[in-house]
Amino acid sequence: MPSAQAAAITEIEIPGAGWRPRPYQQPLWGYLKAGGKRAAAVWHRRAGKDSLCLNWGARSALLQVGNYWHMLPEATQGRKVIWEAIDPKTGMRLIDQAFPHEIREGQREDEMILRLKTGSTWQVVGSANYNSLMGAPPLGVVFSEYALAKPMAWDFIRPILAENGGW
Repeated sequence: MPSAQAAAITEIEIPGAGWRPRPYQQPLWGYLKAGGKRAAAVWHRRAGKDSLCLNWGARSALLQVGNYWHMLPEATQGRKVIWEAIDPKTGMRLIDQAFPHEIREGQREDEMILRLKTGSTWQVVGSANYNSLMGAPPLGVVFSEYALAKPMAWDFIRPILAENGGW
């Protein structure tokens, strides 16, 4: 018999708060749902790259227990772009839309980390200080603004993802 916590999680719709991939995002979303592990979305500014990836991270963290990172070049950029960002259409914080409070066990504002009831973690991190990320091997990593990322960050993270079968 599933616990009340597990039952509550199964009733939550992910992606949440009515988010759906835009028509031009659907091929990427479908690729990821079909098991795709590497993708580069070269879309115009404000095309919703981070929104899609944020929702993909939420879905992944619910389906497979692991550590997930949303990485920007600097952690301070991640705080503005992801952690504190508010969707002007809904008035909701992006993280609240993608990760409803009902699926969270807790969060730490200082570390920009969410702990989910499934056992997964999702965190906003920066590539500028990638070597400080040792310890918790990620199962999924989003590189946002990859052209501005510290080049060695991918070289550092790639073997971990390969070993974990991550994306």
